[in-house]
Amino acid sequence: MNETLTYKDAGVDTKEGERAVSLMKAHVQKTMDAGVLAGIGGFGSLYKPNMEGVKTPVLVAGTDGVGTKLKIAILMDKHDTVGRDLVAMCVNDILCQGARPLFFLDYIAADKVKAEKIAEIVKGVADGCALSGCALVGGETAEMPGFYGGNDYDMAGFAVGLVDEDEIIDGSRIAEGDVIIGLPSSGFHSNGYSLVRKVFFEIAGLTVDDRVDGLPGTLGEVLLTPTRIYAKPIMALLPRAGAERRGRPTGMIHITGGGFYENIPRVLPGGLGAEIDTDAWTPPPVFDAVRRYGNVAERDMFATFNMGVGFMIVARRSDAAGMLAVLKEQGEDARVIGSIVPGEGVRLVKGGSARLFSAPDELPATSAGASEADAGRKNITVFVSGGGSNLQAIMDGIASGAIPDARIGLVLSNNPGAFALERASKAGIRTAVINEDTSPEETERVRESLRLLKAAETDLIVLAGYMRILPPEIVRAYKGRIINIHPSLIPRHCGKGYYGSRVHRSVLAAGDAESGATVHFVDEGIDTGGIILQERVPVLPGDTEDTLAARVLEAEHRIIVKATALTLVSRANL
Repeated sequence: MNETLTYKDAGVDTKEGERAVSLMKAHVQKTMDAGVLAGIGGFGSLYKPNMEGVKTPVLVAGTDGVGTKLKIAILMDKHDTVGRDLVAMCVNDILCQGARPLFFLDYIAADKVKAEKIAEIVKGVADGCALSGCALVGGETAEMPGFYGGNDYDMAGFAVGLVDEDEIIDGSRIAEGDVIIGLPSSGFHSNGYSLVRKVFFEIAGLTVDDRVDGLPGTLGEVLLTPTRIYAKPIMALLPRAGAERRGRPTGMIHITGGGFYENIPRVLPGGLGAEIDTDAWTPPPVFDAVRRYGNVAERDMFATFNMGVGFMIVARRSDAAGMLAVLKEQGEDARVIGSIVPGEGVRLVKGGSARLFSAPDELPATSAGASEADAGRKNITVFVSGGGSNLQAIMDGIASGAIPDARIGLVLSNNPGAFALERASKAGIRTAVINEDTSPEETERVRESLRLLKAAETDLIVLAGYMRILPPEIVRAYKGRIINIHPSLIPRHCGKGYYGSRVHRSVLAAGDAESGATVHFVDEGIDTGGIILQERVPVLPGDTEDTLAARVLEAEHRIIVKATALTLVSRANL
């Protein structure tokens, strides 16, 4: 045998590998910071961290991969986002200990190195590092012919961060009564894709090019949505050692494989569990699509996926409002979604967020409870008849600062069994009930209502699911200072009796392409007052009264907060 054999003959093209390195250099360069002491090509990467303000430095390291989400990238031949997923999975983990990300390394293994594809992958890694505030200091690309099939490849990442020993967050300070703040996810992130692929591609028989009702693109595009990186908002909550802070998290949780049931207990001390209010947020529609197509039980959904909450912060109740304000400044739609309770494990409840601010003496200054800090704030009286989810939205809006310089001084109901009253009382807000049973004479009811409104020094009345027509005496007394939330796009489907399920039934019966929510001023007519804000909600194929109502309610929660703030701050009037 006279033929000479080369490495390339065995399937490894070192020249193509060199070309891949050349193509990726520009992407890597943009992540370099002052701590990087060696560029691409060395046998090891050198990094000199900034130790300013750090008394006892501790390195925090994390490693992870992207899992079978890579199958979606391969099917679509789109590889420029999975690198972001890789960084996110590693960086979000080390954030949970309070670590500031320093640098990152990647490992990519493929059956055949194709320079352009590798460069695309590394571009995504560099993008993720830039979003994380860390440097991409090195990596490895391995060509392994015969080990992977065809276009398959795999990747792993390694993140290193720094935290002062005194600032480590390990969950040991978590106590009963702490609240849980949730940060939204962008979708499945990089977990649960084995189930996702089985549901969509095997059971439903869909392809990456198909469209699913309610999803904002092709199925492949939605499934490749990059994992969110939480470094920027979390770092805003964690100033360097010795710096003034608005409150320190007692624990942080990255919701990855295993969902709520496995990840939340990882930070909880013995004897404590978590109660999660599933009414506190609405998961992105792709989760509901998996549930419907795969007939997946609710518990399995929460045991597999992040369900729209990718990261959680556990904090003292007294610190929650300040943290929510910081997160809002960072552009986060953060909200309180649960609390720490006795007993181990995770419990899902509906409406449980009423217990989150249960002790008036522990309320944050910007929350709904009264305190000396409330001096000079505008007083809101909220009228309710039922569960009070819009009341909760207003309470959360005050706590987060979305409704500035305001407090709820009184919650008034015509229904003594309204759960909204329990929400209010557990938040330390004064409540009152005036109905036909206790006050049969209307003149007496009007007189008592006006007395209560005056005693509460009411600046604004918000009707939040109030199922009665206000007496004209109250409307005249507070003209231009009463607003109502209505579950449709006024002037369609409004007027006497058009509340609850009747509105949504009417929209569907009319064949409307959209519904929505409206906040308007209240005058002496029925739903005839001037409109303040509206939000449109599309009617989707297959919608029922319940599914349409759920999406309209989500819109109500958003615009009731905006309209309340607008009416108080700009003194909007008729």
